Amino acid sequence: MTCLFSLVMATTAGAQQSGDALTLKQALALAHETHPSVGAARASEEAASAGVGRAKSRWWPQLGTGASLVQYDEPMIVAPIHGFAPEEIAKIEFERTLIAGNVSLIWPLFEGGARGAQISGARSEAAGAAAGLVATEMGLTARVTVAYLEVLTAGGVLDAQDRRIESLVAERRRVDQLLAEGQAAQVELLRVEAGLAETEAERVATAARLDLAERELARLIDVAPAAARVERLLPVRLSEAATPGDRVGFIRLALDNNPELEMTRRRVETAEAGHRLAKAAWLPRLDVTSGYQAFSSDAGNTTDLWNVGIALSYPLFTGGDRSNAVGQARAQAELARQELRLAELQAEEGVDRALNAVLSTGALVDALTRAVQHQSEVVRIELLSLEAGAGTQTDYLRAEADLSRARSLLVEARHAEIAARVELARVIGELTLEWLDGNLEIAR
Repeated sequence: MTCLFSLVMATTAGAQQSGDALTLKQALALAHETHPSVGAARASEEAASAGVGRAKSRWWPQLGTGASLVQYDEPMIVAPIHGFAPEEIAKIEFERTLIAGNVSLIWPLFEGGARGAQISGARSEAAGAAAGLVATEMGLTARVTVAYLEVLTAGGVLDAQDRRIESLVAERRRVDQLLAEGQAAQVELLRVEAGLAETEAERVATAARLDLAERELARLIDVAPAAARVERLLPVRLSEAATPGDRVGFIRLALDNNPELEMTRRRVETAEAGHRLAKAAWLPRLDVTSGYQAFSSDAGNTTDLWNVGIALSYPLFTGGDRSNAVGQARAQAELARQELRLAELQAEEGVDRALNAVLSTGALVDALTRAVQHQSEVVRIELLSLEAGAGTQTDYLRAEADLSRARSLLVEARHAEIAARVELARVIGELTLEWLDGNLEIAR
């Protein structure tokens, strides 16, 4: 998914510089390129991959070297003594400045399965980190999408309030004209002024909501607040291909594809590998060793030696460290398994919540769409009746308020339905750029 988002970075940068509209895809590309949560997840994945390499390195012999230069107060033996025969004693050298060097090789022949457990654990950690990166990217995608929708929602509500203010201003002009002609009562003007004051107060709150939403989106995609203004955003809607599906299928997808669940499964594998590693301490360790040593002094006459051997080691008493380590690892493995069960239950709950939100918001959008259509007709009829002298101003103002409220609710419901679909896609592990392209489109 990271590569897919990177593909649109060039066009995104061009749009940002030229002042063009900011699409949802461009906003997501910017977020995935710059947000620290994704950067941290990528670094974690790289670290885990390096951990696999470190674990595998234990299968190779360990080769080391060392050297020393020592000055003694009194002359010391230059090289080790290997016998007490006269001819050997005659070869003994004593010097105050001694030089020594060595090359050693150690290869663990048997560790009780410790190496295999470490490699298995490292691979599980790497797979978990990869799943964590996907989970982070999906979470950021959902967060940016919701922020983008919130800007559009606040802008839509503000537009509905502006339209009501325009209607009230027009009504005030009509009442002023009638007052001047002595055909209207002062109370009619007071009603209009009260409606205007109420709507203007609501508009102030909505404007503050819009400003906060724009700043939140700008922070997520790392741009100046002016680049995330509502007038630069393109409205989005669900495409005709978007369908909710069934609960059982979604739960199955969530259990199979949810990256957060995959992370938890990998933690179980890592913990189980840690348990095997702890149990390996109860078995002896067998190492193949080899070395080369050279001894000399400032007078020269270097002597070299080599050795090859097999070393067996086994701690007879550790004060309970091994048994406690095994018990701790066993408990951690059980903890990871229980966390996996909990994560599976939470995934099912997430599917239920998201699917219910999709269905409820979809029904709400349908109902509010009809409500706006009917209420627009009510406003038209009430205005005609008022102008003809057959209606009352109170009925017209009430109809205008109801229409403004219905328009605001419809804007919020439409974006809430999109947000619910996005959350459902995240829970079931399908929130990718392809999913967005297939389920969302620009509203014309």
